[in-house]
Order: sequence, then C-alpha cells, then structure tokens
Amino acid sequence: MPDRPDATDGGGASTIRGRRGRDRRIGERIAAEFAERGRSGAAGAVTTPAPEIDFDIAAVEGEVEDARRPVAPRRPAAARRSSTRGGGERRPGGHRVPDLSALPPLLASTGTFGALRERLGTPGDIGRVGRHVGLVSVPHGAKSYLAATLAAAEPVAWIARDSEIADRVVDELGAWLGDPALVVSLEPRTALAYERSELVADETAARVAALSSWRSGRARILVASVQALIQHTLAPDDLPATPRELRVGARVHQDALLRDLLDLGYSPVTEVAGRGEFARRGGIVDIFPPSMDLPIRVESFGDEIESLRAFDPTDQRTVARIERAVLLPASEFLLPTTGVAAIRERLGRSAARLGERLTADLARFEGTTEDPLRPEQGSRALAVGDAAEVWAPILAPATGLDHIADATLLVLDEPGDIAEA
Repeated sequence: MPDRPDATDGGGASTIRGRRGRDRRIGERIAAEFAERGRSGAAGAVTTPAPEIDFDIAAVEGEVEDARRPVAPRRPAAARRSSTRGGGERRPGGHRVPDLSALPPLLASTGTFGALRERLGTPGDIGRVGRHVGLVSVPHGAKSYLAATLAAAEPVAWIARDSEIADRVVDELGAWLGDPALVVSLEPRTALAYERSELVADETAARVAALSSWRSGRARILVASVQALIQHTLAPDDLPATPRELRVGARVHQDALLRDLLDLGYSPVTEVAGRGEFARRGGIVDIFPPSMDLPIRVESFGDEIESLRAFDPTDQRTVARIERAVLLPASEFLLPTTGVAAIRERLGRSAARLGERLTADLARFEGTTEDPLRPEQGSRALAVGDAAEVWAPILAPATGLDHIADATLLVLDEPGDIAEA
C-alpha cells in the first residue's frame, strides 16, 4: 500500500514524524543502558545472583503437576495437611491454595501491630468479655492478613455478613496460614427459620464437624456468617471431648457399634450415600462420619476390627486403607440427655396449645425410641423429617455463639453490615 501522507500541525511540522523520532531515541537509550549494565556485570561480578522466580510460571507448573498426579482420597478436614510442592493445599478441581505463611510473622514484628495487640489485651485478662476488632473499609486481602497474624497468638472467630463472604475469607486465611486445615467454616443450613424442609444430612453433619474441630483446638480460626451463628445447633456438652474412635485391631462388638451410631444420630440405610448414614451387611458396617470426605467400610473378624477402608459411594470401590476414624455426632438434632419428656418440659404450657401439625410432630418425637430399627431403648437419634427448623429452638436450644468462649477474639468484618444482617 502507498505510504499515507504525514499529518501536519498548524506550523507545517509533521507530528507523526516527531513522535516516531522520539520513540526511536528512547528505545536506543534504553538498549544502550542495558548493554552497559551487561558489560559492567560481566566484568566486575563476583557472585552469580540467584535466579528470580516467576510466580505466575511456577503456579502454572504446579497446576500441571497436580493435574498429572493421581487424585488421592481427601482426608478429614481437621487432619488434612499440605502435600504439594511449596506447601500449597490442593483443592478439588486442581485448585491450589498458595502458602503465604512466611508473611504474617513480618507484620507481627512491627511496632504498629504490637501496639494493636496491647490494646486488644490477652485471653487471660480479667473482666474482658467480647474482645473484638472491627475491620472497616479495608481490602479483604488486608483484613485476612491481619486476622491470620492475630491467630498466631490465639484462636480467632471471624464473623461475616453472609456465607458468600465467609467462603472467600476461608480461602484467603488458609493461604496466609499455609494450612487450610487450620481454618474451619461454619456453614448455615439452607432452610430458613420456621420453614418446613427436609433436613439435609450433609449440611448438619458438616456443621457438627466444624464445631468439633474448633472446640478441640485443631483449628485456629472459625469463620461464620451471621446466619450460621444464630441458627440453632447441638449443645457444647453434646460434642464429646474425646470422640468415639475406631482403629484397626481394636475390639468392638458390632451390636455395640450400631447402638453407638444410633445414639450419635446416624441414620440406617440400605446403601451409604451421604454423611450421617450407616449400613450393615453381615460382618461389614459402612459408615459416613461427618469429619470425613469419604465413607468408611468396617470389616470385623469376630469382635476385632480387621480393616478400615475409605470407599467411593458412587461405585462402592475401595479408595484407600486407613488406620483410624473418628465418629462425631451425625446431626445437630438429638434427643435431650434426660429423655423424651424433656421436650414437653421445654415447651411448658404451650404444649397444650399446639396446632394439629405440631401435635403430630411431638407425637412422632415421643415415639422415636420405639423405632424397631433401634437395637434398644434409650437411643438419642431423632428423625426430625421436615420439622427441623420449626422445632430447632426446642430440640437444639444452643447456637453457634455458645461454642465460642467469652475470651475469644472476634474479628468483625464490616460491623455495620453485620448489624444490618
């Protein structure tokens, strides 16, 4: 194509030609500077500088490496440790959580952070109730960086406006701490208060597992939305300090194991598919504990546990052999320790003024211990059906707040938004 005529300004000078000449001179100067640096470096260098790491390329290489590696079964959330290069936790779908644990100590060593810690006090300070720090108008990356630094000295409870924000914060905190297992998320149940909806076993089991990990001290940070905290749940006393544990070689009678499962709220099914379920076939018992990502198959020889195997519920194939498994309560809705009569006691005078639907619910609860599926009287497993949220204040009078000690440091993510929620 023929060259376009140069554009000119009012004085007749070519503006395009001037810009091209200026750009050329700048490029020549930069090239000369780089050449000079190269000559001086080659002549006077004593040591070879360490090669710089391109973090973008390293991350891509890590993703490729993960994609090629066979996917092993995920371990319990409270026991998962980093097993990939650089300490990053591999998430489902190949997503890697980076390890940024080297950065919080840098913040902790500053005088500004020391002054903040002094103002917040310590968990042992007498008379301090509701110790908290409010984070307002700060980028989320900076908020989670500060919270992770605080968690190095004491457990921290992060309160968010909603579950969407809480989910994002969990990933960020896992990166700052370098171990996602140190962060637990208390998710809300999807059903709303006073809404009749079938209780989702996976949801309530996951909440129990999160609270157990938090109360045991395995997790340093608890992240929860306002809804997740105020929803009713099992009482702190219903989370045993030393949960029932199954080990290879341990002796346990199968009837006693089944009775314990029912007492912990597990549901008997023909084939295990979700958390909080169990199935028996001869000398084999399949269990899906809340704290595990896959169900386990317990094979016994007489009264001795011969093997524990994690299996895929979709095809029932063994994925891995394990040495131990912890049995937590499978549901937040358990009968009171004092028995069925405690439900009427909690209702008080309103027990005589219930509507037809609620009266039918109460009759079903009172007949739960007569269920033929239960090996004996006294089981605490409670089949709430679609009445879980309606009866939650009676059947599960505690809330997530009851599982947070008074001296725990609360991180309030945008206090104004929390108050509105």
